[in-house]
Amino acid sequence: MSRGDKNSDMRGIVNPDEMLRFVDFDRLPAGDALEGLVEWFWTVSWDLPEGVVHDQEVLNHPAGNISIGTLDDSGERLDPAQGRVYGVQQGLSQRRLTGAGWTVAARTTVGGLGVFLDGPARKAADSQLSFADGLPGSTGASAHGAVADTAVAEVVLHQTNADRVAALRRHLEAVVATRDAAMVEEARRIADVAALAETDRSVCRVEQLAEAAGYSVRSLQRLFDQHVGQSPAFIIRRWRIIEAAEAARLAFVDGERWRGWAAVADELGYSDQAHLVRDFRRHLGVTPAAYVARNRS
Repeated sequence: MSRGDKNSDMRGIVNPDEMLRFVDFDRLPAGDALEGLVEWFWTVSWDLPEGVVHDQEVLNHPAGNISIGTLDDSGERLDPAQGRVYGVQQGLSQRRLTGAGWTVAARTTVGGLGVFLDGPARKAADSQLSFADGLPGSTGASAHGAVADTAVAEVVLHQTNADRVAALRRHLEAVVATRDAAMVEEARRIADVAALAETDRSVCRVEQLAEAAGYSVRSLQRLFDQHVGQSPAFIIRRWRIIEAAEAARLAFVDGERWRGWAAVADELGYSDQAHLVRDFRRHLGVTPAAYVARNRS
């Protein structure tokens, strides 16, 4: 999967065909000003009959999400909508959908999150921050702070997700415009480095990633703390697990040829199948066989 397949990339979504029975899902481009910092914008909306519930699980890409929507993490409806900044999540995320609602969000690049935070991306790891904590509130006079105060209010004025995304995009562009140009350029470089972990299967160790990027391992770790929020080792492993999970889904659910777990492990640079299964359980909390069953259910 190349980084260009954004519109068809369903990797990490547990049972995406089932999800699309219940929600309208779309992706929209980042735009030139956010290129290298935001991978894409995504939207979901739903209107379920009374008594109908949809539980959705996602093995998140190792990136941040800056979202505004009408659903909180426990599945309760928010009125009015609220904004949240999500750092890189290690486990499966779960959402329970009921009634009607919507969410629009920016999925950052793996490396773009730190630009949108006052502080290193590491502070958002495995966390959700309010806009006041993530995109700072108006306690200061900066344009960056003003964005956090007005973004949600402007987004909720719109009636379509496309218009909501356009409003969120404008506000994130305003954030970037206030940031130090050198910091923004550094974030884009780290996003390019992190992309190697996704697209180059020969990169299996942090030392290889650091060498390819021209950094020492220690410098790379520091830069990932600042811009990504998780270690280079985690990013490498997460992309391998996402690829393994997708290979299984395509084979057992969509009917593509199955090569076997041992072959998948070899293709992804694991020394053997046991190491792949161990990482699979660490990232998803279930065995490969259990993950396949979830996609079939």
